[in-house]
Amino acid sequence: MYSALIMAAGQGLRSGLTFNKNLFPIKGKPMILYSVEQFLSDPDCQEVIVVTAKQDIDTFKLVLPAQTIIVSGGKSRQESVLSGLKIVKTEYVFIHDGARPNLKKAAIEKLKQALLLHEALSMATPVKDTLKICTNQEITKDIDRENTFCLQTPQVFPTKAILEAHILAKTNKHQYSDDTSIYLHELGKKVFIVDGYDDNIKATTLTDMKILEALI
Repeated sequence: MYSALIMAAGQGLRSGLTFNKNLFPIKGKPMILYSVEQFLSDPDCQEVIVVTAKQDIDTFKLVLPAQTIIVSGGKSRQESVLSGLKIVKTEYVFIHDGARPNLKKAAIEKLKQALLLHEALSMATPVKDTLKICTNQEITKDIDRENTFCLQTPQVFPTKAILEAHILAKTNKHQYSDDTSIYLHELGKKVFIVDGYDDNIKATTLTDMKILEALI
């Protein structure tokens, strides 16, 4: 039994949108609905919590199923995750980006199975491109692609532990790019990866949204 915590406070600045990108229509349906409905259809999911910007709450109430819990987020994704974690009632929490609407049932099932072996998990795919570190547009260092992965969501954690990690990060004024980093660095606990899906892409630009329109 778990809770789904879906992050949906993104304003879509890199896409040029003037509204919350999670409301962008994919095949005529707001993007956020795809992942919400996927989690609601899983009998092991006890609650779906959506975290969005305060000014968007009324709009989300009109769009989302009545059983969805809607929470106001903070100024950053990290603050928003903490807001949501504070009300999670189950032992485990699946943290997911609302801007990844092409979430498949198979991904959720794969994570649930992996929880039998490990308590903290993230979907991930191997890096395909050649990666370099550049300074002032000059290539300065190679990155070994052999053991480099692109992380995706959902990411799964024991609720009490990831909440503790977020509180420590806030207390210590540490900022991280994702929840696995918070869990790893604030608690020193291990996170394991589960094979992700190439089509589980995040909608960041309008090009991404056009790709999702074709995929879903």
